Amino acid sequence: MATSIDQPPRVVSPAHAQAFDRQARQLGLRPDDKWIGGYVDYEWDHLRHVLATLPVAPAELEVLEFGCNVGASAILFAHLGARVTAVDIDRDWLDLARLNAARYGCDNIAFDCAPDSTRLPYPDGSFDLIACNSVLEYVAPVELGAVQRELDRVLRPGGLILLTGTSSRLWPREGHTRRWLVNYVPRRFDGFFAQAPARGISPWRARHGFGRHYENLDRPGMDACFARSRLAMGSGALRLRLQLGLASLLGVGPGLLGPYMSCLLKKKH
Repeated sequence: MATSIDQPPRVVSPAHAQAFDRQARQLGLRPDDKWIGGYVDYEWDHLRHVLATLPVAPAELEVLEFGCNVGASAILFAHLGARVTAVDIDRDWLDLARLNAARYGCDNIAFDCAPDSTRLPYPDGSFDLIACNSVLEYVAPVELGAVQRELDRVLRPGGLILLTGTSSRLWPREGHTRRWLVNYVPRRFDGFFAQAPARGISPWRARHGFGRHYENLDRPGMDACFARSRLAMGSGALRLRLQLGLASLLGVGPGLLGPYMSCLLKKKH
């Protein structure tokens, strides 16, 4: 697959596009949904600006996309030249992600199924960057700590963990389901629901759950990168000033204050 930092990925295979649509419908999904067939375009308009602020070019990185979903982020990383491994617990979604990559002519992604996310099939220190895009909040709470430690294991010293789109439990409205106040309901009451409600995770867990040996590169004093990427994605200047000011006052990274958290962590050793 030819790479370009100036041109977005394009669907190049009608046959694989049709196969992608069929697989999506078999899973009860709408292929034309923004978060299914349109997700790569969304990531080009959003995640690309975050990647532009990384301290190293994507083309120089060995990337693990953890919880790859339909493969949109993995496709973007590969389009920008990274060597990408995409992993998920669900084989059906992996099949959909493979077809998504194929319809974009992207043949340089390794797709792996790992039913147990606490035991990933990779040696220690395999990756330069691990991308967690809207995924940690879907990990069972009793397993989240073990999963974060496993991600730490397969990341090399000096490597990066990029969290994006992670629903915050601090906000009154859960980011993905859009349900009010469920973030504040203690889990001991889950038995009263037909299905346990989805919740975000805490900013503390997002920042410190991988271990204390991480530096937050998205913090006051380094907020120019955060602001530049958010402005490129269309955030208003006033909202950004308020968010950066509050982050500075609290001494935390500004990406941890929104309903969808983001942060870039560097493994020190």
